[in-house]
Amino acid sequence: MSQPQAQNVLESAVKNQPKKRGCRRGCLIAVLVLAVPVWWFCLHTTPLRVSKETTYVLGPLTSDGKRIDYFLAMEERYYPPEMKTDDNGYRLIVRACGDMVNRNQSRQDPQLGTWSELKVDPEPYRLQVYEKLGLDPNEKPTLKIESVYTFFNQYDKVLPIVPSVEGSPSMGMGSAAEWSHKYDHWKGLWTFDDFPMLEDWLKENTAGIDLLGKAVRKPVFRIPYTRENENTPIFEACLNLEEIQMMREWARAVQARANYRLGIGDIDGAIYDIVTAHHLGRHAGKQGTLVCGLVGIAIEGMGYSIGIGSNPEFPPTKEQIERLVAELDALPPRRTLIEALESERLFGLAACQDMYWGNHPRTTGEPFPYFRNLLPNMTWSLDINIALARINKVYDTLSLPAAIGNEKTLEDILTPSGNPFNPLPLLFTKSRSHRIMDSLIGLLIPSIQATRGAWQRCECQENMQRLTLALLLYEKEHGILPEGDWRAAIRPYLAGTPGEERGVPAKCFQCPSCHGLAEDETTYAMIGNMPNAVSSPNQILIAEVLQPQKLGEGDGRIPFEKATFWQRGIARPLELRPKDFDGFGSAHPGCTNLSFRSGAVRAVTDTIDSDVLEKLLDGSATELP
Repeated sequence: MSQPQAQNVLESAVKNQPKKRGCRRGCLIAVLVLAVPVWWFCLHTTPLRVSKETTYVLGPLTSDGKRIDYFLAMEERYYPPEMKTDDNGYRLIVRACGDMVNRNQSRQDPQLGTWSELKVDPEPYRLQVYEKLGLDPNEKPTLKIESVYTFFNQYDKVLPIVPSVEGSPSMGMGSAAEWSHKYDHWKGLWTFDDFPMLEDWLKENTAGIDLLGKAVRKPVFRIPYTRENENTPIFEACLNLEEIQMMREWARAVQARANYRLGIGDIDGAIYDIVTAHHLGRHAGKQGTLVCGLVGIAIEGMGYSIGIGSNPEFPPTKEQIERLVAELDALPPRRTLIEALESERLFGLAACQDMYWGNHPRTTGEPFPYFRNLLPNMTWSLDINIALARINKVYDTLSLPAAIGNEKTLEDILTPSGNPFNPLPLLFTKSRSHRIMDSLIGLLIPSIQATRGAWQRCECQENMQRLTLALLLYEKEHGILPEGDWRAAIRPYLAGTPGEERGVPAKCFQCPSCHGLAEDETTYAMIGNMPNAVSSPNQILIAEVLQPQKLGEGDGRIPFEKATFWQRGIARPLELRPKDFDGFGSAHPGCTNLSFRSGAVRAVTDTIDSDVLEKLLDGSATELP
């Protein structure tokens, strides 16, 4: 064998001999050693830990024992003992009117922006409502409650050609829109001469509205929660959007009949409807989440917007004004923001638990629609116990009275901790869980602030209406409004007002949104030296002003020439307005409360048309903003 051949044989033998497995085994062991801590610190999550710190409630659990059934927990906490008795006003409504909730749902494609309707069989939900109220589901409804706006649309469909507001023919939905617009901006009262078609509406709905007035005066008014099964996301089961929309429909019906009663001079009937609207608003606010609270405030706003003195042809008597004041003072307490946050806590914990297990709602009800795409499986993204504990910690702080009224406290507890641009914490489950939850909770800042602002705006309207009714009582007794310091003059008519104590200004003299006011300061003022003033129901009587005035000093008025908004027609944040501007304005974002000689109170946007404002000042307005 030649030397080259021998060399080839040797190289072939070396090349084909079995490889050593030591290197492979070493690499495999190294990978396994590294995988364990990576799995433990980056991907590992623990099972749900049921405790006060994490789940807040200790039961009941779902059938698989892995989660808290927050739906049942909320039922246990919020269903009253009167649920199946006639002391539950909602039970009276369902017995007479049936389950009136519109359960149609829709979903939006976030990419296409299109909406599609979700087919929902209402029958299982209807049966749940009847069972939870202890009613016979076979009992046929005999009454109805619908708003004038719903009636306008139905009227328009039945009569495709009807006279338009201007008297010319109008076809299709255009006429309904015209009638609705006219009704919205009408002078606060109406008759069949103004809206002839509403005679049919009143006949069809009077009995239902009467029943509603009786129902909301019951000790409780609780709407049952319904769901498809225990895996139904909390957003679909307890967000109550359909139920709350139904209550808004009822409130519009009550408001419409009150305006009709004022139009025909039935002041006692109008008082009954005004108080009904306030009862309904306070019940709506107690149904569940912050959304329910906001709707309740909106419904109460409808009550404040109805002026008992709207019709100059039928002015209310002193006794009628006193009765309205007494009934408003006797209303059940409004749900506080802290109480609303408590139910919102359970809702938030349930929503986090749903998203953790990929239990996303079918509708657009989820708060962060992009969350599903960013974190398709939260089980690998964070530790559920850390997430729930973080939510509880935030709500513990939010529930403190000092936190609700302190802007800086809100921002401190809701601002994400650490450097948001540092990616290192995202590698570990614990720190990643904190980072994700801090970012999501930070999104609560606008909603909490807006909710707090809405609560305070409603309390401000309550204050202003109480002051306005006191002025009307003074006028009834003396024949004119106070000529000197109106605030001192009406104190005898504020007896029994909450917060009225010897030597301390009444609560109703201070807007709750104006933080930092001294005890002897107020931001409510009458309009002074009004030229050519006429006694008109739509004339501004009291307005919020930016510069505080001292109680007991001056006459409590703002000069007519200063009765305007800063840069009329432009909404400016409070902090951007000149410090020395002493005209209309408030601490409410984008609006200012005004009260009228009719006794009504309305939130008017800072961008109100200048011509409309001037007509409201001189008493020549025929429409309301």
